[in-house]
Amino acid sequence: MDEETLQQQYEQTGNLLDVLKDSATLEAVMQIEAECGDIGAGFPAYSTRSNPVTPAQSSSVLRTVRLQSIVLTTFTELIQTVNLGGGTEAAIAEGRRRIRQHLAALTDEQQAYFDALVDEDQQQPNDKPVRAQLKSVIYSLLSDVDWQAIGQAATEAIQTQWIEFTQASKTA
Repeated sequence: MDEETLQQQYEQTGNLLDVLKDSATLEAVMQIEAECGDIGAGFPAYSTRSNPVTPAQSSSVLRTVRLQSIVLTTFTELIQTVNLGGGTEAAIAEGRRRIRQHLAALTDEQQAYFDALVDEDQQQPNDKPVRAQLKSVIYSLLSDVDWQAIGQAATEAIQTQWIEFTQASKTA
């Protein structure tokens, strides 16, 4: 892969990592690695697997990372609108943990929605009708038990801060 090819890829998408989405490019880099020795194109140093990552596996991981980025960013924005003060970070952490669990076990309908969400994001259209539904999908993705646990995490963080404050006040 030469610099001109990388420059063209960057000009097309604005993201140099998109070069890894192209299976032909990834295969070419892996072929160079096979001929020249280990240069890390198959990412074996970052994996417990002894075999290099295939282009399909790489594409799947990139889609999963993009999906989590979109969903978790929107979730964070939702929580921040509630103004939980000192409990905000705890609520976000608990919510993210639970969302990741749900994303790992989606129904077919949910999977179809999230696939469409990532596809829409990759196409970067001006109008994003799938993304406009994301907040309501997040609300439905998390159960009442999940929402209660998120609220409980915020409450516990606030209570901990309050106890620390009162303890510090006694010694001041």
